[in-house]
Amino acid sequence: MATGTDMGIFRLPMSRCDRPACALALTCCLALWLGHAAAASGGSAGPPLAAPQPVSAGPAASGAPGSVSVGSASITYFARAGDTLISIALQFTDKSSNWVALGKLNRIDKDSAIPIGTAILIPGELLGDTPAKATVAAMTGAIAAIAPDGTSTRLSLGGTVLEGTRIDTGANSFLTLVLADQSRISLPSHSRVRIARLRTARYLNSPRTEVLLLRGGVESLVTPLQANRGRYEVRTPLSVAGVRGTHFRVELLGEGKSTRIATETLDGKVAVATAGNAGAVDTLVLSGGKGDIIDGRTVGPAIDLLRAPRLVPAPGSGRTEYPATRIAVLAVPGAHAYRLQIATDPEALNLIAETRAPSAILRIDGVADGDYYARVSAIDRFGLEGFAGIESISLRISNAGTADDLRASPAPPAIATSDERSVTLRWPPVAGQPMRLQLARDSDFTYLLGSRVGTTGEARLPRPPFGTYYARVELLDAKGNVRAASLAQPFIVTDQWVMNDGSPIAVRQSRATPGR
Repeated sequence: MATGTDMGIFRLPMSRCDRPACALALTCCLALWLGHAAAASGGSAGPPLAAPQPVSAGPAASGAPGSVSVGSASITYFARAGDTLISIALQFTDKSSNWVALGKLNRIDKDSAIPIGTAILIPGELLGDTPAKATVAAMTGAIAAIAPDGTSTRLSLGGTVLEGTRIDTGANSFLTLVLADQSRISLPSHSRVRIARLRTARYLNSPRTEVLLLRGGVESLVTPLQANRGRYEVRTPLSVAGVRGTHFRVELLGEGKSTRIATETLDGKVAVATAGNAGAVDTLVLSGGKGDIIDGRTVGPAIDLLRAPRLVPAPGSGRTEYPATRIAVLAVPGAHAYRLQIATDPEALNLIAETRAPSAILRIDGVADGDYYARVSAIDRFGLEGFAGIESISLRISNAGTADDLRASPAPPAIATSDERSVTLRWPPVAGQPMRLQLARDSDFTYLLGSRVGTTGEARLPRPPFGTYYARVELLDAKGNVRAASLAQPFIVTDQWVMNDGSPIAVRQSRATPGR
């Protein structure tokens, strides 16, 4: 055995095969020596080296060259011979310039040949598009559609709508489109939109939708898009509203230079901005229950939406029955107008009629006798439409009365004065016509407390005890028969005061029988 004395190291002759084993043994000895040395010096060996951790957003571990692994929000491509970042970017994103973004994401700094089998992560935002289509789920009335080539096209239930199609709805006309991911686009009457973009991302099938609102309004119920990085936007000439899953409305208010944009978020979140400034610092995010007005120059503040109105209480259980010409809702504080829509389904997808009025009494024409669903909402002084409530309702033309009856219907009474013993109610008199005031404990007027007949438009009644009461006025003919009746005015009596309780309401049988 030969020895050497250089630096005190023994040199042992060994074969090439023995060298790895010797190196491993030497490494172990060195580690043990370092540990003992640290302990002997009273110090610490330090924290152990952390094991390599997998990258959560990283590409799949392996795959055949040229294959693709599809994730929820990205894909992984496994390079084949001859691939470069530019060729991959052009193949999957349609833009060769995206090679820079792919290089940063995958830690490749040069556009050179990529080793075969290398996993390349491509996020959904960079993937190219494929054309998509929308399906007509519900339609009523006059709907006009112009195809992308400028030709007129006829829409039908179950039919398809393609990117670039312009759609117009006429009076009492409604349309609902459903996208591949079950998102819904609903157009009310007197609206015009163009489906500016209708595509999906390749491999992920995540929607990329853009609706251009040109007139009226559009209501969107968007399937959550966070998981698949989808995109949905409603644009106007003045604004853009972008979402990733929510229920919201956009409406054009006014015309010309005075046009304003109302955005109302019913659920989820919507980012709104003036057109061309979607990334500006003044972009406003509206959460559920908030709305805002854009005037083309500024994004207004977030405003609380009004609560959903309710139809007036009706006797009995089940459906609320109204004359087919007049429907009443309970007034909402802050409301300047109300919108009523009639639908044949509980989700109000298949709308058949709508109206808007400044009072809580709304008139619907052209609807046949039957059972329907009423969707009603309140509109504030800014023009923002609040939450909508949907209730089942029965319309009966047989209860509507004649046009003369409607014009002759008296106004409901209101509290004029009150004291400890009496209450005085007043209403506009009808010249030369006898009228009867009725006071009841219920809105159906089955439990009458008193009545007065006269022509002066005023009646004084004993003050009832604490509670809620209803008063109405009936117009009588010469024989005492009832020609028409007002809506019922609820009012509240307390120990200290008497006051009207909201707006007048409709009554199930408002035309009472003679002598009642």
